[in-house]
Amino acid sequence: MKTGHGIEIFDPYEWLPEYGETSVRVRTEGTSLVVTVTYDGETGELEREITFAAVCSYYSQIFPGPSMLAVEEGEAGLLLRGVLVEYPDSEAALLWTQHFGVDRMVRHYGIVFLAENFMLNVFSGDVSVSESVHR
Repeated sequence: MKTGHGIEIFDPYEWLPEYGETSVRVRTEGTSLVVTVTYDGETGELEREITFAAVCSYYSQIFPGPSMLAVEEGEAGLLLRGVLVEYPDSEAALLWTQHFGVDRMVRHYGIVFLAENFMLNVFSGDVSVSESVHR
């Protein structure tokens, strides 16, 4: 399925060191998907959580590599910067939205964690990022 044009939601490199994350852990809590990003800070190891709410599906893979989702020509640049991207014209998100009807809007998000060589695509309602905490 085609992802369509991506737009940047936020850039983790505003808080990550230039060499990226130390580790990434993914877990589910009810219908939320929580991504814990560990990284080196000035005062030791820090963590932030990226939480996707009302998740109906997610897909993870090593990166680079073949994907079930077709990123449009020229769209890989955002992913290669390691930013969180939303795909407002995603075919898969549209199908999920149609499945749920007018009661639920499903958005398609994608992010690549460059140091971990890990790509994550999430179909959810919303996304939020926590403040840094010491590990």
